[in-house]
Amino acid sequence: MDPKWYLVKTKALNENRVYNRLNGAGYEVLYPRFHKKSRRNRGALEVRPLFPTYLFVRFRGDELKTIKYTHGVARVICFGLEPQEVGEEIVTAIRERMDGEGFIKLEPRRVDLSPGQKVRIGEGPFAGLEAIFLEELPDRERVILLLDAVSSYRLTIEKLSLE
Repeated sequence: MDPKWYLVKTKALNENRVYNRLNGAGYEVLYPRFHKKSRRNRGALEVRPLFPTYLFVRFRGDELKTIKYTHGVARVICFGLEPQEVGEEIVTAIRERMDGEGFIKLEPRRVDLSPGQKVRIGEGPFAGLEAIFLEELPDRERVILLLDAVSSYRLTIEKLSLE
């Protein structure tokens, strides 16, 4: 029986632990991650999983119980009683975007705005509110908005927070 790729759901914040255990036991594990600027520590980069609480693991069907009962694993994704196989083309597509250390470089979403343009805030405490774009800050990651609800309130947020 040839090993196939399956999707394994880990318990919250256990991706590294499960990755290390399964990788150390000789299983092929795909754990794509990316770097993100920390909101807590200015300038620092955090390592984040591309698919939080999910790993791709290659194993034979008769090894299902071993994988399922690995400490930190919540379950193997199944439809019915059989684990759901992940297509090789999906694994290949993810691998092509990864570097040698398992990191993916995410391309920032390009947002072209002009002064006076109406925008909607997509995340954070002001999510769902409409605002008017005033200017982009020199770091090109933050913008200044004028809240529609309170016309005199200027707000600076990350550009990626816009819808």
